[in-house]
Amino acid sequence: MTRGRLVRAFWLGAAALLAAAALIAIVALLRGELTETDGEILLTLGALFVAGAVGLSGLALAETGRYALLGWIAAALSPVEFAILVYWIWSDLSGDDLTRIGLTTILLVLGQLALVTQLLLLARRKFLPLVALTALLLAAAIAGTIAAIWAEPDDTSWAKALAVTWILAGLCWFLLPVLQRSAVAGDRSAERVLAVLDGVELVATRSPDGVDARLSRGERLLLRPRA
Repeated sequence: MTRGRLVRAFWLGAAALLAAAALIAIVALLRGELTETDGEILLTLGALFVAGAVGLSGLALAETGRYALLGWIAAALSPVEFAILVYWIWSDLSGDDLTRIGLTTILLVLGQLALVTQLLLLARRKFLPLVALTALLLAAAIAGTIAAIWAEPDDTSWAKALAVTWILAGLCWFLLPVLQRSAVAGDRSAERVLAVLDGVELVATRSPDGVDARLSRGERLLLRPRA
């Protein structure tokens, strides 16, 4: 089996896994009154969705070849984080430390998901500073929240500063697709001639009149005369 088919089979398997998880959740909800076990099942499925999203997004980022190391790190950490969350959900042990570990893991998973998905959305390198700013704000917000979870400070100004940091991080995340779409709309008519053959031009354009050639990783377009 070729590499392309293996990748396709993996993504189809991931989609089937998510569909099965959703079906189990629906069955648990429609059965009637939720028991403690049903609640644990639903929480486990929620953890699977989030951790799975991190893992799949990381693999997708690694597959693009851009920032592949970050993608592989996210994909490698997601099963570990999922295992921690499952242990926290199903453990009969109770304690503040276990709860803190669970909440810390949730924050790390959500932070990874936000960063990896923003890198996947990044289409123009000129917006890379915005991604970097988002990463810094997320790191500050997550670190501050984790510190608050473990230290439990009484100062309300700490909570206000964290809330502002989270809001700014969210703003930066949503600004990326908006600004990119605005930039595309602004230079939709821009064209660049790549090659000319017998009076026929191969043009790179942002207008909707062209052909959207989506190449696999490592493929290149080749313009040549017929033999």
